[in-house]
Amino acid sequence: MKQILHIFAKDCRHFWPEILISLALVGALVRIYPSTWLSNSGNYAVAGGGFLPGMLDAGFFAALLTVLVPVSWWLLIVRVIHAEALVGDRQFWITRPYEWKKLVGAKALFLVVFLYVPLLTGQCLLLLRAGFHPLSFVPGLLFNVLLVTAVIVLPLLAITTVTATFARVTMTLLTALVCFIGYVVISLYLWDNATIPYRDHVSLPLTFCFCGVVVVLQYASRRVWVSRLVLAALSILLVLTGMNVSESADMRRDYPRASAGQEAPVQLALLRDAPHPATAYLNRSKQVQVSIPLQVSGVAEGYALLSSQVKVSADAANGSHWNSAWQGLNNQYYLPGTSESWINFQMSRAFFDQVRTAPVTLHFTVALTRVQAGNVRSIPLPMQDFSVPDFGICSPHADVFRSRFLGVACRFALHQPKLTYIRARWMDNPCSASQPGLETGVQGDAWIGSLDSSPADFAIAPVWSPSIALSNGAKMEGKPESRYLCPGTPVTFTQYNPVGRTQYDFTIPDFRFPSYQPVSGVGVAVR
Repeated sequence: MKQILHIFAKDCRHFWPEILISLALVGALVRIYPSTWLSNSGNYAVAGGGFLPGMLDAGFFAALLTVLVPVSWWLLIVRVIHAEALVGDRQFWITRPYEWKKLVGAKALFLVVFLYVPLLTGQCLLLLRAGFHPLSFVPGLLFNVLLVTAVIVLPLLAITTVTATFARVTMTLLTALVCFIGYVVISLYLWDNATIPYRDHVSLPLTFCFCGVVVVLQYASRRVWVSRLVLAALSILLVLTGMNVSESADMRRDYPRASAGQEAPVQLALLRDAPHPATAYLNRSKQVQVSIPLQVSGVAEGYALLSSQVKVSADAANGSHWNSAWQGLNNQYYLPGTSESWINFQMSRAFFDQVRTAPVTLHFTVALTRVQAGNVRSIPLPMQDFSVPDFGICSPHADVFRSRFLGVACRFALHQPKLTYIRARWMDNPCSASQPGLETGVQGDAWIGSLDSSPADFAIAPVWSPSIALSNGAKMEGKPESRYLCPGTPVTFTQYNPVGRTQYDFTIPDFRFPSYQPVSGVGVAVR
């Protein structure tokens, strides 16, 4: 223990500038980040939390700090690890002698004191500033620390232990970043069944294990090339997990088909004579994105359906056939009653051009998640912040002059809320004491949240404040004009819980694709 404290004290004396930079950035984040949710709710004057002038975008500075804080960790980690070199054959610390286990313990203690403790302290202060009690979110805070370790700290440690200088660490990180961006571009533009690393349940454990092995291996034996091969193997495995070559089997497992005779959870059909007909446009050289209006009915009361991925096949009268892989372009919500919706998919430009002037038969397979309504909270809209149990803390979203409410803004601790359907009624006229009954006006609604049950999402700042855009917020007749959300208007929050998944098939016969007009490589829809 004496040797661990000796190395720790030496590092504190040598790297105090890097420590101060990291602490200062965390402090600035704690000071500035609350301006993002205060500006969303229009509460600068009421809450007094935004010290930045109104003409400056607080969100920009907050986002910049969430990047600079990990950059300061990068500087801190590289400097501390390279103080006792692990690459080459002239490690002075071997002759001290330092025991490698105690050296690892000293570096771990340094990171705990000057990286993890400031991070957790800053996150607790942000939670308090947002109106949440940190002790109620201890599991989420610890899980977020685990995510930060797997995504940022351990990869930085592993790369630093196999490089000799700061310049080589920088070049390695830049190369990895370029490769990652290239992989994402290829995933989005060439592979229909690819996913981005860290968005599955395999990448994080792989990264944690492989990077941990590299760090221990370097300190124990300094076998640089073996450690580098381990990191290279990790990169290959992350790419392979993202390619997901067995997606069809995964979809059959995750979204099983209904048994024979079982009633369909929804009825989807082409909405003819729709005010906004089908459209098509070029989104890249060989793909056409098509949007078709649908009529939705048959959803059971007390339930809703989420459509995610869709698979399409098309048959033309001349015998031509085309079919797609699963596509994740169709995120729609279906509620009880009869309503309008859209189905979106991409298809080959060559096939589209071939059959555009002739009728085709379209067959769709939609992946559906069935959710059931749970807790329902109806709260009269107050003039200040209000708490929604099991959801978050919300406030009226006012304009710059606080002359009217334009909606609601909410903030959440550590992760997105449960999937929630929000409803309220807009008024066409300014709010006053003689305003009409609350049963009048136009309903606005919005979906927010997810079905993910993890205790935290990866983030440096632990408070989430996504925008909530209630529909029908503007009158479109004539000159567009914003509607009003009046104090006292009931705002209803309905949470939904998942109950099952399935695949649903439907067919649109004799469909004619709309035309498109390419402009400089990008298409615009033409009715």
